[in-house]
Amino acid sequence: MSIPTEIHAAHPALAQVADQAFKQAAQGQLPLVELFGLAPQLGEIGAADLAVQLYRLWLDNTPSPLAYAAWFNLAVLLVNRDDVAAEAAYRKALEQHPAFVEALLNLGTLLERLKRPEESLVLWRQAVELSPANAKPTRALRVQALNNIGRLLEILKRMPEAEKALADSLRLEPDQKNVITHWVHLRQKQCNWPVYDTGIGVKKKKLIESTSALAMLSASGDPALQLAASQRYVEEKVRKGVAPLATGGYAHPKLRVGYLSSDFCSHAVSILTAELYGLHNREEFEVFGFCWSHEDGSPLRARVIAGMDHHIRIGGLSDEEAARLIRSCEIDILVDLHGLTLNARHDILSWRPAPVQITWLGLPGPTALPEIDYVISDPFVLPPELEPFFTEKPLHMPHTFQINDRQRQIGPRPTRAACGLPEDAYVYCAFNNTFKINPEVFESWMRILKAVPDSVLWLVAESPVVRTNLRRQAEQLGVSTERLLFAERVVPAEYLARYQVADLFLDTAPFGGGTTASDALWADLPVLTCAGKTFSSRMAGSLLLAVGLPELVTHNMADYEAMAIRLGRERALSAELHRRLEANRLSSPLFDSARFVRDLEQRFKDIAVRPAPAETVSGLPLVSILIPTHNRPDYAELALQSALAQTYPNIEIIVSDNSDDEATRARFAPYLAQHRHMRYYRVPGYGPLENAMNTFNHARGDYINFLMDDDLFHPDKIASMMGYMLTDAKIGLVTSFRQLIDAAGNDIPPVPGTERLFETEARVSGASLGRMLLTEGNNIIGEPTTVLIRKSALDQRFGVFLGRQYTILSDVATWLSILKEHDAVYLPQTLSYFRLHGGQDQRLEVNKIRANLDWMQLYADATEIQVYLDDRAAAEEVLASKLTTILWYLGTNRGQVRSSALPLEPIQSLVAQVTRLLLASPEEGAA
Repeated sequence: MSIPTEIHAAHPALAQVADQAFKQAAQGQLPLVELFGLAPQLGEIGAADLAVQLYRLWLDNTPSPLAYAAWFNLAVLLVNRDDVAAEAAYRKALEQHPAFVEALLNLGTLLERLKRPEESLVLWRQAVELSPANAKPTRALRVQALNNIGRLLEILKRMPEAEKALADSLRLEPDQKNVITHWVHLRQKQCNWPVYDTGIGVKKKKLIESTSALAMLSASGDPALQLAASQRYVEEKVRKGVAPLATGGYAHPKLRVGYLSSDFCSHAVSILTAELYGLHNREEFEVFGFCWSHEDGSPLRARVIAGMDHHIRIGGLSDEEAARLIRSCEIDILVDLHGLTLNARHDILSWRPAPVQITWLGLPGPTALPEIDYVISDPFVLPPELEPFFTEKPLHMPHTFQINDRQRQIGPRPTRAACGLPEDAYVYCAFNNTFKINPEVFESWMRILKAVPDSVLWLVAESPVVRTNLRRQAEQLGVSTERLLFAERVVPAEYLARYQVADLFLDTAPFGGGTTASDALWADLPVLTCAGKTFSSRMAGSLLLAVGLPELVTHNMADYEAMAIRLGRERALSAELHRRLEANRLSSPLFDSARFVRDLEQRFKDIAVRPAPAETVSGLPLVSILIPTHNRPDYAELALQSALAQTYPNIEIIVSDNSDDEATRARFAPYLAQHRHMRYYRVPGYGPLENAMNTFNHARGDYINFLMDDDLFHPDKIASMMGYMLTDAKIGLVTSFRQLIDAAGNDIPPVPGTERLFETEARVSGASLGRMLLTEGNNIIGEPTTVLIRKSALDQRFGVFLGRQYTILSDVATWLSILKEHDAVYLPQTLSYFRLHGGQDQRLEVNKIRANLDWMQLYADATEIQVYLDDRAAAEEVLASKLTTILWYLGTNRGQVRSSALPLEPIQSLVAQVTRLLLASPEEGAA
């Protein structure tokens, strides 16, 4: 076998090794360890085909008791390239080594992908049997096999078996958040109570903290817990810190609205929105559908797609590719119909492909996604007291948050006998998904049945285990199981027709009905709900107000039960509700879809980002003032006022708020309504640098100035500095003196390190100022608030020097990066103010150490490429002092270094690198 010439040209040393290896393999003389070492290297240079050939050559010519390992590695290489050959290779490995658990696991995964789930389960069960729990390595394999079994059984809807497999896994390894998440939701789906069963060896607190955002809507009526569940998900699984693709508006003749979903098929979301897309006013709006939906061939999917101007499939694209495609379409408003539900692709939103991004319908609760601006709502479903528990701003519709499809066909009304219902009974219907049923609401239903003797409860529960569990619960609560009746699944028109033979729909709480509640109302069946403190518990209440049945909205379970009992006993009153609903249904706002779309379009017009001109009438470029803030609404408001007072006429103001509460948002709301050049982002959980970068990533200006929330700008700051920026493109930053003030605004004498750098205006070369930065060892230029920077002068993002991201000294790294190619101007006049407040100068010891390490790293990096080295002796003096501090710290605080999340080995490596630089001669150091 000859190695291709292009590989010889690009990787001569590796090609020579490969040539020799092929010769040895052909003669059966290539050691296995060398085979295993060379094959990955070939893969890394894009020559995986050569690696496959090398494995096959070795296997053909080298009898070995360890050949099973080579077959396994060959199979791994072949997966997704030639699945048939990969399966054969795995089976060869197992033929030689039947107890090879890793091969059983991998082959099972391959067969699952090839739609052969039963074979996968057989292999994984063998893996469990072959992996004893008494040793850590084999226990880990056993856990992996059990998790695979549980996950696949859940997909196959074999819920009791899935729950058992995951429970067995958790008993072996309790600290598995993802496994707990699935196990909890499985118990909800089966009505297996209590859901939070600590018998598997996991504490209840851990079970709650691992509950998914969707499951938490049913598990708790506490809005704080629902927000916390979403925030945990976002923190663990959502991509953050991505530079936005869309930072401004577009000058389209029509507003472009994009809908993002995998549910443009026979799904609840499409059941609600099928009519929406076609009702948009085509003179003002252009409708895009970005879709990774299942091609189910349903009439519903056909209707949805027909209503769109552009239907674009993105299922084969990565999240970034999909986001860039959406950006290329210049979408003005992107509506995500998923939230955090199954099949969501939230990382598309992380790239912010549209200037305005909205969540709707998918998750009836807070998503906590930083790049979601609004949630479509209404004043009832999301009242002011609930707003602090949403990271999204409410986009209130005038009547209800939910659209409905008036084209849904209702089949012929069946008889009660055909539905398996007693003819004369009062039929309570509860068709919500069974995972929304909890012990509290079920006990309420049982009390209602006992108070209305000639009544039955009609539910939908396909799973035999759910029926068994609910019947057992009914018996324990003193209700005959004969009074629980279960409907089978039928086609949509027949499903809607069934509602017509029931007397009252009983909603669940705290996760009530959305689509199911509107289904009932569309079929003229009144709905009784208990509206709580969360969005998910108030959905049916919003629908009832919009359809004109406010008396069926209760606010506690006692009133809910009382109304259900009253209607069951007073059938004339119940019949009157039916008549009112039938008379008002088609004229009510709930089912006036055309009116809903006109209202929605007006909301879209209100929030659309208009294109910001690159220049004002005076021809001045745009300056972005960036305000990252955290838990200081009083200070932040004063900072904002100083930005708004700038005499420079062309600025934008971007606020990123990572506060723990909504106080700053509330304080800024009047300013946002008044100033169109101001944008606000709510990102709780972001760290300080991450929060600052969020403002930076959204900046549209060619010039940038941070304004920290404990600083103030002089009104002429930007105008004065821009006067210098506009004179010479060589100037990369302009800085000035910053006056210390107290909380009352009185001047404080400068403390060491904050004096004026120069007493008169000075233009300084980048090389000399960068050298001063390194040799002084202090930030002589000033904090980010002090400095106006030319955005194009940055190598990459803020805080990067020579490709390395800095956190503690992010500003110094930025200045050094700019000064490599640009000069600076220093202004001695006071153009900004810093309010000194309690604790400001009391930096954590660990931060002092990190800062010293950052200074050493900056010097070491600068030395490597010979930047800022003219005054080497002065730099070494500063560096030696910092090295002494670090060495002392490492010698006396080794345990604290580890406990403070400072990894010891990289620190020691950096210390060694700097020590070599200090001991080397100048020539050696520069080399």
